[in-house]
Amino acid sequence: MILKLSLNLPEDGTYVRIARRLCRALLEELAVVESDIDDLEILIGELCTNVVRHAQDSDGRYQVVMEFHAHHVDLTVIDTGTGFAPAEVAAPGTERPDTLSGATGARRIGGYGMSLIAALADTLEFKPTEPQGTTVHARVALHYPSSESEQKARSLDANRAEITGTTN
Repeated sequence: MILKLSLNLPEDGTYVRIARRLCRALLEELAVVESDIDDLEILIGELCTNVVRHAQDSDGRYQVVMEFHAHHVDLTVIDTGTGFAPAEVAAPGTERPDTLSGATGARRIGGYGMSLIAALADTLEFKPTEPQGTTVHARVALHYPSSESEQKARSLDANRAEITGTTN
């Protein structure tokens, strides 16, 4: 593993952008192809935004763990909110409450996030968090524009760095 980054974040959209940018910065440093960087940045954004929009965690926090390896990234997003069953999510393009607008009774068209998440991840698993909530694990393969870039990542993979962050 090159780096394990673990973030304990408040359910606030500002921190979604921070998580996305942290991922992008490391992947750019590793010289991963731009399309993989874009996909991972979108994937993290969708997973985190789903927590911010839907989890309703009693303490208003969730955890994001990003494990960077030479040939893949493992993303895990853990909340202890209300939880959900992926099979029960409304179809894309359906109307639903808009929990972020702040207006009473506001509605929005949504449901595209789950299909986007499934399209971007090479593997995707949803499971309940005990005693409540949802844990999502996604894996995305990494590609490099040159053998030199890939070799650099492989040499870093032999070591292990770990960063744990908490926001107040």
